[in-house]
Amino acid sequence: MFEALATQLKLPDLWQHQAVDYLRAGKDVIVDAPTGAGKTYIFELLHESKCLNGQAVYTVPTRALANDKFAEWKQRGWDVGIATGDVSENIHAPVLVATLETQLERLLRGEGPACLVIDEYQMISDTSRGASYEGAVALCGTETNLLLLSGSVANPNEVADWMRRLEREVEV
Repeated sequence: MFEALATQLKLPDLWQHQAVDYLRAGKDVIVDAPTGAGKTYIFELLHESKCLNGQAVYTVPTRALANDKFAEWKQRGWDVGIATGDVSENIHAPVLVATLETQLERLLRGEGPACLVIDEYQMISDTSRGASYEGAVALCGTETNLLLLSGSVANPNEVADWMRRLEREVEV
């Protein structure tokens, strides 16, 4: 039995722990790490620590990714919803998995979540969808913590500088 528990035990790396600490302190966080390094685990730790006061919206660039995350977290027993444009279920759940574009109207109304995660934030440079990503960051009020995740952004410090010009407190 002990061996089974030991194989399920997952401890955060120092950089994951630091990211969660920054988010708990009310700062925005940009994480650039290779695929499979554990970027999503930062959000999972944050959610499971029960320190979020309000809804967390975890955005992904595709409906397929949203469906995968929704199914995974639902299987874990989380109270989770999904909003992808073609599917909308349990949208007031503590965790909402969504495509970013489904959240823009909410942000325009000033009704941002407690935490907005933008997974694959490199989409900000996409010619067709980048304006939506840039707009989402710019529209978020300071009551919304931002967690930007990517494994392929060459200039995260420049993105952080831009966010600071928007009067956001951000750590890379």
